[in-house]
This record gives sequence, C-alpha cells and structure tokens, in this order.
Amino acid sequence: MSLRIRIVVAIVLALVLGSGLGLALAGWHARQWLRGELVSAQASADLAVRRDFEGLSRSAAPARDLADLVGTFDGDRHLQALLIGPGGRILAASIPEPASAPPAWFAALLRQKIAPARLPSPAAGVAVELRPVDANDMAVVWSEFLDLALALPLACLAGAGLVWLVVGRALRPLAAVGAVLPRIGAGDYDARAPERGPPELVRLGRGVNEMAGRLSAMRARNQALEEQILTLQDEERADIARDLHDEIGPHLFAANIDAAMAESLIAGGRTEAALDQVRSVQGAIGHIQRLVRDILARLRPTTLAELGLAAAVRDLVQFWRARHPEIAFSVRLCADGGLPQGAEEAAYRLAQESLSNAVRHGAPSAISLTLERTHEALRIEVVDDGVGAAPRGAGFGLKGMGERVAAAGGELAAGPCDDGGWRVSATLPLGRRDRAA
Repeated sequence: MSLRIRIVVAIVLALVLGSGLGLALAGWHARQWLRGELVSAQASADLAVRRDFEGLSRSAAPARDLADLVGTFDGDRHLQALLIGPGGRILAASIPEPASAPPAWFAALLRQKIAPARLPSPAAGVAVELRPVDANDMAVVWSEFLDLALALPLACLAGAGLVWLVVGRALRPLAAVGAVLPRIGAGDYDARAPERGPPELVRLGRGVNEMAGRLSAMRARNQALEEQILTLQDEERADIARDLHDEIGPHLFAANIDAAMAESLIAGGRTEAALDQVRSVQGAIGHIQRLVRDILARLRPTTLAELGLAAAVRDLVQFWRARHPEIAFSVRLCADGGLPQGAEEAAYRLAQESLSNAVRHGAPSAISLTLERTHEALRIEVVDDGVGAAPRGAGFGLKGMGERVAAAGGELAAGPCDDGGWRVSATLPLGRRDRAA
C-alpha cells in the first residue's frame, strides 16, 4: 500500500471515528433535551390545571368544565390530558398532535420514563392525569439524525477526496526524489532531485542534491588520484630503472669482465692473478647486494615495521649521509612507541620524499629533520638551506605527500623559508588509544 493511500485511509478512519463520536454525543444531548422538554411541558400544564381547579368551586357544572379543561390540551405536542373517574375509568381524553413514529430501536434509545402527573380535582372522585407524549419530539430528533447521518458521510467523502489531492500534490516531489536515488546509486551523480513542495521535502531534495554533488566530487577526486598513482608508479619505475642502469649495470658489467679474465688466467695457469679477479668479482657482487637492499628499503622499509619510525628515519638519513658526506645532517627524534600504523607510514614517506627532493633539487649544505610527539599529534619537519624551490613546489612528489598526510587526518605545509631554503612540515593526529598508551 502506497504512502498516499495509507495517509488517506488513516484520515478517513479518523473522520469516521470522529463522526461516530459526534453522533453518540448528539444522541446523548438529544436524550437530555427530550427529557427537559417533556418535564417542562408537564410542569407548565400542572400549573395551568391547578389554576383552573380554583374556579371549579364556583362553577354550576363542574363536570362540563373538567371536560372542557381536558379539551384545551387537544393538539398539544408534549402532553395528553385525561379525565379519570371513579374506578380509573377514563371519562375524557385530549388528542395530541399526530406525528410519524421513528424506528422502534431509535425510540428505545431516546425514550425516558417520566411518570404521569395525576391531579385530584375539587369534584369528588374525579382527577386529571397529565401523560407525557414523546412521539412528536422523537420525530423531530429522528429527522435531524437523518440529516446528520447523510451529511457526515458526504463530509468524509469530500474530506477524503481533498486529502487525496493535497497529499498527492505534496508527495509528488518525494516521488521524484525516490526516482533520483536509484540513479545516484547506479553512478549517475549528475541526477538532481527537485527542491520544491513543503519545507521538509525541500530540505530532503537539497540534501540529496548535495550528496550527489559530493559523490561526483569524490569520483573526480578518485580518478585524479588514480592517475596520480599511475604517474607516481611510472616515476618510481623510472627511478628504479635509473638506479639499475647507473649503479647495478656497470658493476655487473665489471663483474662479467673480471670473471672472463679470471677464466682466461686460470686457463693460462696464472692462479694468483685469477684470484685477484675473483676477489674483484666478489667486491662487485657485494656492492650490488647493498644497492639491491637500498632499493628494497625505498620500496618497503623493513626497519619501519621491525624497529619503529625513529630507527627507520635514522637509517634513511644514514643512507643519504653516506652518499652525500658534504651535507651536514641534523636529526632530532622522539620516542615512537605505540604510534598508529597510518601515522608511522605517512611520517616515514614524508621524510623520505622531503630528503630526496632536498638532495636532488636543492643542493643544500645542511638538512635538519625533527620528529616530535605530543599528547594529541605527531609532528615532522624537514628544513634545508638549499635553492631551487620551484621544482620542489610542483610535480607529484608534494601532491603525494599531501595525499598521504590527508589520508592520516593530518595537515601539510610546504614552502620556502624566510631566510632561504625550503621547509616541509606535517602534523598527524593521534587516536585516543595511542594517547592512552
């Protein structure tokens, strides 16, 4: 059952229940009104009869006057007057106003027991009895009840029709929102819901449109990140290929030449000279092994997982110090126990990228690296006194650092220093669990 039908049915039920309650209340009031009319008419007739009784003592024909008195009640709507003789015999009776009788069940609901009033007359053995007659009043109430019973269903039907139209018009924007949501769920983030109707539906449509806009922006951002990741992977492959070509390739070539010379010397019986060539091959292979370990450390720092952030950063600085002894490295590290993995990874990669950019693009004479920890956050800063800020402010390196820091919930700041050089700093928040540790 649709929401529209449910609302209309609920309102119709409320109208029907209200109409039933109204009819019951109207019946109770009609019953009280009917009793009041009959009692009031009986009391008025009682006073009129008693007043006429006062003149019977002076009347020459009391019996005729009593019959005339009863006749004055002919056509009365509420009462019937009877002249009662000795032994309860009815000597005369008035004729009430004729009326159509309502249904028996309706009369039974409204009828009330009102005892007749018997008034003894001054004439001996004769009395006037006033009996209530409710047929006329019940006929009036029955007529009004029929009118009300007809008006209430018509009012309920008219109300149901009006509610059907109003609810349908009010829920039309909701139906449009319901049609837009599956499209958004299927990936059509350009779909928009109408922002019209009642204030609640306007806010709903606005919220759906804002959600679609954010999802569209997230999709564009994800696409840009995917392209950036592919570019970074290509750059990383190019760096590895350059290291393999520039570092490992020559040593492999030299080891191959030394092995060929050793083979030739051994064939000529020059064992001592061949041993020198073998030692040269061993040295080249050892150097290649160290280069391979350095490349692996750049791809996946095992020290970070085994010994922690401080040890991994220290090894990273040692890596560059060994290759550039002319640069003065200054390192200040904090205790790193209990740090979340995401913060450790982001801090290490920021240090790795910042040191690589400084050495390759800045030509610095001094580099300082600071790693601080507070109760709320982990802060890392890399400052150098080099030049060439523009290459370091563009490209994918800085974007990659920004994305890593943002993924960890932190903030990144990078730019030239006031006195020259370049500074990169980031603040990474720590979770409750880490602060407690």
